[in-house]
Amino acid sequence: MTTDIKTIHLLLLEPSSNHAEEIINALRNRGYAVRATQVLSQEELIQALEKQVSDLLLAIPEHHALPAKQAIEQIAQFGRDIPVIVMFEQLTDENLIEALTYGASNTSSHKNLDMLCLRVEKELAHLEVRRAKTQAELALRSSEKRCSLLLDSSRDAIAYIHDGMHVYANKAYLELFGYTDHDEILCVPALDTIDKKYQGEFKKHLKEMALDHDQHNFSFSGAKADGEVFEAIMSLSQAHFEDENCTQILIREETDSAELEEKLKEISALDTVTDLYNKIYFAEQIQLTQARAIEKSCTYNLLYIEYDQHNKIRGEYGIPGVDSVTLECANWLSSRVDESYTLARLTDHAFGILIEDKSSKIARDLAKRLCESIKEHLFDVEGHTHTVTFSIGICPISDENSDPNRYISDAQSAAGRLENGDGFKVFNKAVANIAEGVDKKLVDQVQDAIDAGRIKLLFQPIVKLHGEERPLYQALLRLTTEEGKEISADQVFPIARMVGLGVKLDKWIISQALRSVKNSKNDNLQIFVHLSSVSLIDDSIADFIDKTFRTSKLEKNRLIFQFDEEDAANHLKRVIALTANLRSKGYVCCLSKFGSDIEQVQLIDQLDVDYVKISDKISENLHLDPEASARIQSLLDEIHNRDKLSIIPKVEEAAMLAALWPMNVRYIQGYYLQRPSTKLDYDFSSSGF
Repeated sequence: MTTDIKTIHLLLLEPSSNHAEEIINALRNRGYAVRATQVLSQEELIQALEKQVSDLLLAIPEHHALPAKQAIEQIAQFGRDIPVIVMFEQLTDENLIEALTYGASNTSSHKNLDMLCLRVEKELAHLEVRRAKTQAELALRSSEKRCSLLLDSSRDAIAYIHDGMHVYANKAYLELFGYTDHDEILCVPALDTIDKKYQGEFKKHLKEMALDHDQHNFSFSGAKADGEVFEAIMSLSQAHFEDENCTQILIREETDSAELEEKLKEISALDTVTDLYNKIYFAEQIQLTQARAIEKSCTYNLLYIEYDQHNKIRGEYGIPGVDSVTLECANWLSSRVDESYTLARLTDHAFGILIEDKSSKIARDLAKRLCESIKEHLFDVEGHTHTVTFSIGICPISDENSDPNRYISDAQSAAGRLENGDGFKVFNKAVANIAEGVDKKLVDQVQDAIDAGRIKLLFQPIVKLHGEERPLYQALLRLTTEEGKEISADQVFPIARMVGLGVKLDKWIISQALRSVKNSKNDNLQIFVHLSSVSLIDDSIADFIDKTFRTSKLEKNRLIFQFDEEDAANHLKRVIALTANLRSKGYVCCLSKFGSDIEQVQLIDQLDVDYVKISDKISENLHLDPEASARIQSLLDEIHNRDKLSIIPKVEEAAMLAALWPMNVRYIQGYYLQRPSTKLDYDFSSSGF
């Protein structure tokens, strides 16, 4: 139990006000002054993150407006180090693994307040250590930089020795002993810089200092590189240099020290070409903003800006041409960037802007404005007129990393994702961490399409081959790139899984499909919607389906929930529970891609489904391959013997239909009937079957 009262800023994703109050009281009883904010939607979470720096989020795993996983993703977008404890009704190993996988710091029982308080104490202790570490690293980096500058510019001759050898010597020390190169002195033992008659005394003082740890001062005669001897005073003291225990040597000549003409060297903060701040100063400002982010409730974003025509200009006009365009870009940016922002030149053709921005909207708006405006500016290079475009990368400054160059590198990598330049992108850790071998261009296109809302549903009819007409459609997801090229669902969902968007996409599809059903005038219309593997193991999907149907006030058979054989086999226990849950409430289910694995035929016995859709890899060659035809007939017999409704997909031509006709298949789907369309306008009465 804590003995001192500590104030914690707590975020609560807990819809029950009574239970939220119980949690707060339990923490107060353990010595915490709790400042709690209840967040039950993404908007409320964003407002809380903008207003203050919070210490901890306690969240139930699934809330209809803000699941814990989504809350963790939102916190990450703000670049905040806020640990999240997910509170489960039943705490199991599966829950723990699931929560840790999507970024939670820990889990706890929802009702066991003692356990919850212990987990809170642990996470707050870890948070305090991380923040202290970040502050210490920032302070150490700043201190080391100041020490390095002081050593380099000192008028006193200073060196560090380890095991009798020089490991560092400043400029004054090199000049005093007549060396021109720092590497030269590293090969010279410290004893060789002392006249022979004083070498014994030098050794004596080193031994005594090792015992008493005091500073030792004595007069000696120094030996220069050319053999000349001079009189001076040496101070020996213990020191630590580059993670090694060393001895510091400080030498002052006995003659008037004013004779030393070493001048204090000031490092300019300005770039010599543009008069903007240089990269060194910019990196220092990043470190300062990190300190402010920890101490105050403020967030910063870094913009990395480079003009895309650098290589072309350098090839045509050389370095003078580059300097000319860079200088004009610098002046142009200076006239359009708020004076409160830090503007610097980072490379020969790249600039950086550091701005305070609570939600990254200011950074995005500025990037968009700069990209649009620069194209209108005319550059004069040796009498020729040129225009340029910008590639801009945006990276939030967080308290997770103390290396300023890492933020510059991350923003640069975001800008590098623009294949053709002329635009901006926000650094995405999930995209950056995608493993080698994965098509990162496709990952980026999927992420951008989702972010920009270039997403839609297409519908393909599923027609009954024998008997009554029933209006059935398959919902198909399509994303569109900036160039207007469509990305199919087969490409989208593996990528969505990698970047943690699979469940979000499935929920969007369910909502849009229900909206399409509701807008249709046909009261019998049904739509198949596919559930990806991540949704099958997501505890929130069943509740989401319930709540969405209650809101729509539609019959529960209007959507048919479809999942693949491979996914069902990989997560059999979870899928059995999910289908049983859905079926008990009146929903309809479908097993798709059936027959892909001959060993999984028993799935139709284990799963409570209404429809079974045979794998299109088998059906696409049924009219050409007798073995495929026999395989399909065998699968159809397995399906029909269990009173399930069969569907054959990918019926692309009349020959396939002719082969299917005697097999007594119930439904068919494919391009032979109709290509996927945005409209639900297929005429089921004219199919002619």
